[in-house]
Amino acid sequence: MANAISPWRWFLRKGERARMKRDLTQLNKVEQYLIDKGIPYEREDKEDKMVSIAENGQYFPVYEQMEFHQICVPSRERRDWDVICNRGSYGAEQGLLEIMGTIVRPCGDSVEGWITADDVIARIEEKRK
Repeated sequence: MANAISPWRWFLRKGERARMKRDLTQLNKVEQYLIDKGIPYEREDKEDKMVSIAENGQYFPVYEQMEFHQICVPSRERRDWDVICNRGSYGAEQGLLEIMGTIVRPCGDSVEGWITADDVIARIEEKRK
């Protein structure tokens, strides 16, 4: 099994691809809209935190905390809806957003992804009517 790939090495390679700086343009646009309209919200941003794991005398970096970018309306404790752009969220690799909560259109799922800030803003406007 000289060619066997350690699970940690696979995770590292996968992690290296995802470690590129996330494009938060769409999330920032939603945040600016909320500020302009005076809509209460909370934003949380966490960056990757790496630790090392030893395997057969070699050390491999792995994620202890994954990158996380989220806006909750009106707050994290009393969430009506939220929007995220995280590693693993639908559309994040393209800089697009994923939403959950009362602004999700009926689609048979509790989340909706691959949407733009303009889509989110249009849904907020529909909800405010």
